[in-house]
This record gives sequence, C-alpha cells and structure tokens, in this order.
Amino acid sequence: MVLVLALVAGCAPKPAVPAKPLATLEGTITYRQRVALSSEAIVKVWLQDVSRMDAVAEVLDEVEIRNPGQVPIAFRMQYDPERIVASHRYTLLVKIYEGDRTRFLNATSYPVITQGCTDRCEVVLDMMR
Repeated sequence: MVLVLALVAGCAPKPAVPAKPLATLEGTITYRQRVALSSEAIVKVWLQDVSRMDAVAEVLDEVEIRNPGQVPIAFRMQYDPERIVASHRYTLLVKIYEGDRTRFLNATSYPVITQGCTDRCEVVLDMMR
C-alpha cells in the first residue's frame, strides 16, 4: 500500500511555475519608394545587443512576418527584461525579403530600450539596388 501511494504521489502534477513577464517592443516599418510588396514578401526584425565592438551582435529576439501587406507594417516582439543591461546599446535590424533577395533593409541605426530610448520605434528602410 505504501509503495502504491509513493508511486501515485510521484505522478501528481507539479505546481505550475509562473512564467517570467516579458517586455514588449513594437513599432512600424516603412520605406519611401512607391513600390508594392508581393504576397511572397517576408519581413524579419531582430532585436540585438550591439554593445561589443569586437563581437557579433547578440540577438535577443527575432520576429518574422509573412505576407505583411503594404507599408506601414506593424511589428511587435517580446524580450526578457532581465537580459537587458542599462549600459548596453540595443538596436533593431530589419529586412524585407522577396524570394531569396533582400529588397529593403535599414542602413540607419535604430536604438531602442536603453540610454534614453523607448520601446516604440518607427523604422524607415532603404531599398536595395
């Protein structure tokens, strides 16, 4: 009987661990050219830590939007605020692909979150030639 109770107790559901609250970063993406995107367009947005000059940027989150429609394109991403270091610099990298070709990307840096920046960003992309 004791063995049966021990086995049953081992199968009891464990109490749920509350999920860490995530912070939200959102904004819009646009470009100046009067060009329509195809239904195959894919928008990718990366939140990256670019603090270290001698290293590849660390990606904190990535969002992919398939068939986004036309600009402006809204995006929303979530990140763990415990990974944010106040003295670090965070930026967005945004690209729009059509097929295997990059059509648009941001050549301008868009800082977010720290050093007086907000969690809302308006990104203007440049057309690739």
